[in-house]
Amino acid sequence: MKIVNFYDYFPINEAKSSYFKRKPLDYTFGDLEPFIDKETMLEHYNVHYKKYTDLLNECVEEESIPVQMGPNMEGIKSILRNVGRYTDKLRNNAGGFYNHFLYFDQFTPEMNVPQGEIKKSILTSFVSLSNLKREILESGLSQFGSGWVWLISDLSGNLYIKNTSNQDNPLMEESFNDKILLGIDVWEHAYYLKHKADRKSYLKEIFKIIDWDKVNRRLENFN
Repeated sequence: MKIVNFYDYFPINEAKSSYFKRKPLDYTFGDLEPFIDKETMLEHYNVHYKKYTDLLNECVEEESIPVQMGPNMEGIKSILRNVGRYTDKLRNNAGGFYNHFLYFDQFTPEMNVPQGEIKKSILTSFVSLSNLKREILESGLSQFGSGWVWLISDLSGNLYIKNTSNQDNPLMEESFNDKILLGIDVWEHAYYLKHKADRKSYLKEIFKIIDWDKVNRRLENFN
């Protein structure tokens, strides 16, 4: 499997002059089957994620925001942390871009289990991986309408789960200083082609493709 460095951004069919660009996948569109089907991946990545990216770049141009993507995503983080200064259009598409950046980068067809610091944090905060999965499932099912479920670490390494609506991201909250480790999309476009209205089935299957090595790197280095 081809591995793309986390901070390399060379998407196909993305204008080089764009402020923000989609990160290419580390796997093919069909590699996550049967847990996420190829048709959903194509629609989600090439239509939804691309639209958020295109509209974010349009907003940056319209609102004359002096920002670039940055090697560590500084540009989008700056926008999200100061989102109250901008229009709702920019808020929605900035969130949509960054949320999907995190989402598509956290999967692997090669099943693995938590190791290292993330394993220790899960056991400390939830006692077991099963408990973590159960609580995320409950949070995902409790989200009314569209939104996201997040696994987050505070500055002391304690993990907690948080929901946001629509394309909001925890970084939009003024008091947020923690690390985003995992983001699960519970918009229907993430699962409807395969699971129909069965969000529960989607949430159960998504844990079979989580790349815990990347989650561990986020805990240690990212955000």
